[in-house]
Amino acid sequence: VPKPAESHLKMAEEQGVQLHLTPIAKEAFVFFVNTGNPVESLTTEQIRKIYAGEYNNWQEVGGVNKKIHAFQRPENSGSQQALQRFMGEVPIMEPSKEKVAAGMGMMIEQTARYKNYNNAIGYSFRFFTEEVVRNGEVRNLAINGIAPTMENIKNGTYPIVDEFYAVTLSDTRNPYVEDFIDWILSEQGQHLVEKTGYAPVN
Repeated sequence: VPKPAESHLKMAEEQGVQLHLTPIAKEAFVFFVNTGNPVESLTTEQIRKIYAGEYNNWQEVGGVNKKIHAFQRPENSGSQQALQRFMGEVPIMEPSKEKVAAGMGMMIEQTARYKNYNNAIGYSFRFFTEEVVRNGEVRNLAINGIAPTMENIKNGTYPIVDEFYAVTLSDTRNPYVEDFIDWILSEQGQHLVEKTGYAPVN
């Protein structure tokens, strides 16, 4: 899973449960637009200004003269947490209710077809947009001119990469957990991580 939200970790702690997070894969955090949108690349600064509400028209980032409809996810979703990490100290604008997509499928659907416009933007993890939902109606943007390909994740050139984790109980009594995690991090396990569609950490 992506890094859990602080609220999830706190909830676990309140239940007397301590979670142990082991990085097992790397994944690109991507922003995507309708395939009819001529914009193919944005800078990290441009994206932050879009989600801060400073940029409201695609013309401001090299596109056509159309309003930007920037979709978000619910507060505790993995992708919303990734957006918050990406934004850093820059405050995220408050979205209207219709601009909050409950599920990732809905995020892609809304970005592809929102009111039949091609001026929406959304975000997710690369695996979801390229492997899980293949509707051909959204396109992942290059960031700073770097496309979110497996090669660019592995070589560290794509600028927004998150770790994915195996989450276990710190005080687990299961005798097989440690061996299983060791296997995931082994050459064979990491080969399967990549074959599944994620970038290995080793």
